[in-house]
Amino acid sequence: MCLARAACFTVSFGAAWLPVAAPASPAERRAAGLIAVAGAILPGTALAEGDGKRRNLAAAEVAKTVRDDLVNRQFLATADFSPEIYDESCTFTDEIDTYQKDKFIKGTKALFVASESNVQLVGDVDVIDGGKKLQFRFQETLAFNFPIVHPKVTLSGTCTLTRGEDGLIVAYREKWDQSVPEVLSTARPAEILEI
Repeated sequence: MCLARAACFTVSFGAAWLPVAAPASPAERRAAGLIAVAGAILPGTALAEGDGKRRNLAAAEVAKTVRDDLVNRQFLATADFSPEIYDESCTFTDEIDTYQKDKFIKGTKALFVASESNVQLVGDVDVIDGGKKLQFRFQETLAFNFPIVHPKVTLSGTCTLTRGEDGLIVAYREKWDQSVPEVLSTARPAEILEI
């Protein structure tokens, strides 16, 4: 951003200093001033940039958002998570493969029937490694979106979320307590759907 203009200045948000291109017009200067004031009045607040990302949030705030995504939106079965705390290049890894963010969302939404699946948070979302990572345990029943029947499997495990330098989540890693064959062996036949 600073390459576009010769001069740069920084705006403080709590402990984070963000480089910002020097504003050229009076309107840009006023907006920059308002941002600086907001940063001074609301220390620790991470304001979203033009891409809607919430960078440099405190780890506890990210953990709260992840908890809400898990408990209220069942994001492990629905892929309905808060995209503003994830980097666009975030990778999602489970015991089967690694997926880019858009593939994870599309695949999860196609593979599972959200209304028949259930994800439970076991304990809380913990901040670890000095805030560089978040970790939680889960137990879930997933209903596969197959034609006519929706067989269900159960599994449990640990999910670790790694944050990048800007505080956004850059890696999601599920580690299951069971092997893939053990998970598949839990498949329960579902009721045949009325056609």
